[in-house]
Amino acid sequence: MSNDSIWEEFIKGVKKIKNNRFVEEIKPREIDIRKDKETSVTFNDKKKGGLVKKDDFSQMDGSLARRFKREEFKVEATLDLHGVNEKDAYTRVCNFVKTSYNNKKRCILIVTGKGLRESDELFSERGVLRKSVPLWLANDEIGFLILAYKNPSEALGGKGALYILLRKKS
Repeated sequence: MSNDSIWEEFIKGVKKIKNNRFVEEIKPREIDIRKDKETSVTFNDKKKGGLVKKDDFSQMDGSLARRFKREEFKVEATLDLHGVNEKDAYTRVCNFVKTSYNNKKRCILIVTGKGLRESDELFSERGVLRKSVPLWLANDEIGFLILAYKNPSEALGGKGALYILLRKKS
Protein backbone atom coordinates (compact mmCIF):
# COMPACT_ATOMS: atom_id res chain seq x y z
CA MET A 1 0.00 0.00 0.00
CA SER A 2 1.28 3.45 -0.90
CA ASN A 3 1.32 6.41 1.46
CA ASP A 4 -1.39 8.18 -0.57
CA SER A 5 -3.82 5.28 -0.27
CA ILE A 6 -3.17 4.97 3.47
CA TRP A 7 -3.80 8.69 3.93
CA GLU A 8 -7.04 8.61 1.91
CA GLU A 9 -8.33 5.66 3.90
CA PHE A 10 -7.42 7.47 7.14
CA ILE A 11 -9.34 10.66 6.27
CA LYS A 12 -12.30 8.87 4.62
CA GLY A 13 -14.95 9.91 7.21
CA VAL A 14 -13.57 13.39 8.00
CA LYS A 15 -15.76 16.39 7.14
CA LYS A 16 -14.54 19.94 6.69
CA ILE A 17 -15.54 22.32 9.49
CA LYS A 18 -17.15 25.62 8.51
CA ASN A 19 -14.92 28.62 9.07
CA ASN A 20 -15.74 30.77 12.09
CA ARG A 21 -16.26 34.22 10.63
CA PHE A 22 -15.49 35.93 13.93
CA VAL A 23 -11.99 34.50 14.29
CA GLU A 24 -10.89 35.81 10.93
CA GLU A 25 -12.07 39.35 11.76
CA ILE A 26 -9.86 39.68 14.84
CA LYS A 27 -6.54 41.29 14.05
CA PRO A 28 -3.84 41.70 16.71
CA ARG A 29 -2.99 45.25 17.73
CA GLU A 30 0.50 46.42 18.43
CA ILE A 31 0.72 48.24 21.75
CA ASP A 32 3.24 51.02 22.18
CA ILE A 33 4.51 51.18 25.77
CA ARG A 34 5.65 54.62 26.82
CA LYS A 35 8.25 54.91 29.54
CA ASP A 36 6.71 58.07 31.04
CA LYS A 37 3.41 56.22 31.59
CA GLU A 38 4.99 53.23 33.35
CA THR A 39 3.78 54.26 36.81
CA SER A 40 0.28 55.32 35.78
CA VAL A 41 -2.78 53.75 37.35
CA THR A 42 -6.25 53.61 35.81
CA PHE A 43 -9.56 54.68 37.29
CA ASN A 44 -10.69 51.04 37.50
CA ASP A 45 -7.69 50.34 39.72
CA LYS A 46 -8.67 53.20 42.01
CA LYS A 47 -12.24 52.07 42.55
CA LYS A 48 -11.24 48.56 43.70
CA GLY A 49 -11.12 49.21 47.41
CA GLY A 50 -10.72 51.60 50.27
CA LEU A 51 -7.64 52.76 52.08
CA VAL A 52 -6.17 50.51 54.75
CA LYS A 53 -4.31 51.15 57.97
CA LYS A 54 -1.38 49.25 59.43
CA ASP A 55 -2.38 45.80 60.72
CA ASP A 56 -5.88 46.18 59.21
CA PHE A 57 -6.86 42.90 57.55
CA SER A 58 -10.57 43.66 57.14
CA GLN A 59 -10.46 43.73 53.32
CA MET A 60 -9.05 40.18 53.13
CA ASP A 61 -10.73 36.83 53.59
CA GLY A 62 -9.66 34.66 56.52
CA SER A 63 -7.22 32.34 54.78
CA LEU A 64 -5.49 35.16 52.91
CA ALA A 65 -5.14 37.15 56.14
CA ARG A 66 -3.65 34.14 57.95
CA ARG A 67 -1.15 33.56 55.14
CA PHE A 68 -0.19 37.24 55.18
CA LYS A 69 0.21 37.33 58.97
CA ARG A 70 2.45 34.25 58.81
CA GLU A 71 4.49 35.92 56.03
CA GLU A 72 3.93 33.04 53.62
CA PHE A 73 4.05 35.38 50.61
CA LYS A 74 7.48 35.62 48.99
CA VAL A 75 8.85 39.16 48.84
CA GLU A 76 9.06 39.99 45.13
CA ALA A 77 10.57 43.49 45.36
CA THR A 78 12.37 45.51 48.04
CA LEU A 79 12.93 49.24 48.49
CA ASP A 80 15.66 50.30 50.93
CA LEU A 81 15.31 53.88 52.19
CA HIS A 82 18.44 54.02 54.33
CA GLY A 83 20.16 57.38 53.85
CA VAL A 84 17.28 58.95 51.90
CA ASN A 85 15.71 62.23 53.00
CA GLU A 86 11.96 62.50 53.58
CA LYS A 87 11.11 64.37 50.37
CA ASP A 88 12.97 61.93 48.10
CA ALA A 89 11.65 58.98 50.07
CA TYR A 90 8.04 59.99 49.38
CA THR A 91 8.53 59.99 45.60
CA ARG A 92 10.50 56.74 45.75
CA VAL A 93 7.81 54.99 47.81
CA CYS A 94 4.99 56.15 45.52
CA ASN A 95 6.86 55.17 42.35
CA PHE A 96 7.93 51.84 43.87
CA VAL A 97 4.39 50.86 44.86
CA LYS A 98 2.92 51.93 41.49
CA THR A 99 5.63 50.17 39.50
CA SER A 100 5.33 47.00 41.58
CA TYR A 101 1.56 47.01 41.08
CA ASN A 102 1.90 47.58 37.32
CA ASN A 103 4.44 44.73 37.11
CA LYS A 104 1.92 42.46 38.88
CA LYS A 105 4.03 42.00 41.99
CA ARG A 106 1.95 40.88 44.95
CA CYS A 107 4.20 41.17 48.00
CA ILE A 108 6.77 43.92 48.51
CA LEU A 109 9.01 45.10 51.34
CA ILE A 110 9.95 48.68 52.18
CA VAL A 111 12.92 49.03 54.54
CA THR A 112 12.72 52.34 56.41
CA GLY A 113 15.29 51.65 59.09
CA LYS A 114 14.66 52.08 62.80
CA GLY A 115 16.18 55.55 62.96
CA LEU A 116 19.15 56.90 64.85
CA ARG A 117 19.14 58.95 68.03
CA GLU A 118 20.91 62.23 67.40
CA SER A 119 21.14 63.02 71.09
CA ASP A 120 21.62 60.92 74.18
CA GLU A 121 18.14 61.68 75.47
CA LEU A 122 16.10 58.56 76.01
CA PHE A 123 12.82 60.00 74.75
CA SER A 124 14.13 61.89 71.73
CA GLU A 125 12.36 61.47 68.40
CA ARG A 126 13.78 58.80 66.12
CA GLY A 127 12.90 57.25 62.81
CA VAL A 128 11.25 59.97 60.72
CA LEU A 129 10.71 57.61 57.77
CA ARG A 130 9.59 54.84 60.08
CA LYS A 131 6.68 57.05 61.15
CA SER A 132 6.02 58.74 57.80
CA VAL A 133 5.92 55.79 55.37
CA PRO A 134 2.81 54.14 56.95
CA LEU A 135 1.01 57.48 56.56
CA TRP A 136 2.04 57.67 52.90
CA LEU A 137 0.76 54.13 52.28
CA ALA A 138 -2.69 55.25 53.44
CA ASN A 139 -2.90 58.37 51.23
CA ASP A 140 -5.05 58.78 48.12
CA GLU A 141 -2.15 58.46 45.68
CA ILE A 142 -1.17 54.85 46.40
CA GLY A 143 -3.38 53.65 49.26
CA PHE A 144 -5.99 52.05 47.01
CA LEU A 145 -3.32 49.73 45.54
CA ILE A 146 -2.51 48.22 48.95
CA LEU A 147 -4.53 45.38 50.44
CA ALA A 148 -2.68 45.19 53.78
CA TYR A 149 0.64 45.99 55.43
CA LYS A 150 2.38 45.27 58.71
CA ASN A 151 5.77 45.19 60.34
CA PRO A 152 7.43 41.88 59.44
CA SER A 153 9.34 39.49 61.67
CA GLU A 154 12.88 40.37 62.72
CA ALA A 155 14.26 38.21 59.88
CA LEU A 156 12.77 40.66 57.33
CA GLY A 157 13.55 43.85 59.23
CA GLY A 158 11.20 43.99 62.19
CA LYS A 159 10.02 47.46 63.15
CA GLY A 160 12.37 49.00 60.60
CA ALA A 161 10.48 47.59 57.60
CA LEU A 162 6.98 47.23 56.18
CA TYR A 163 5.67 43.97 54.66
CA ILE A 164 3.05 44.99 52.07
CA LEU A 165 0.51 42.93 50.15
CA LEU A 166 -0.69 44.68 46.98
CA ARG A 167 -4.07 44.16 45.37
CA LYS A 168 -4.20 41.92 42.30
CA LYS A 169 -3.92 43.78 39.02
CA SER A 170 -6.73 42.73 36.70
